[in-house]
Amino acid sequence: MNKIDILKKAQQEKNDEREEFIKVKAFHIGWISVSVVMVLLIILRSVYNESASDIVLILMAQTAAVSFYQYFNMRDKKGYLFTGILSTMAVFISFAALLSQYGVY
Repeated sequence: MNKIDILKKAQQEKNDEREEFIKVKAFHIGWISVSVVMVLLIILRSVYNESASDIVLILMAQTAAVSFYQYFNMRDKKGYLFTGILSTMAVFISFAALLSQYGVY
């Protein structure tokens, strides 16, 4: 195949690698931004002696989901499994604390 045939074939494909890279990078930046805001809210709530178990619950659920997804796609990285398990435990503890705060548990 010559250069023109390769270019035509690449243009016919629906996958745009640049667009995919930008999308992944945007999700990564968004995840970091939301995590920073949540950590700041947790710190702010602790300064005013308020419970932050709801924010911790959301943050740990997101961390567990990301960690398990990464582990299932990269089985050789056991750190993701460990992080996923710890985050899942934190989700259950935060949920129990939240229920306790509302008097349900």
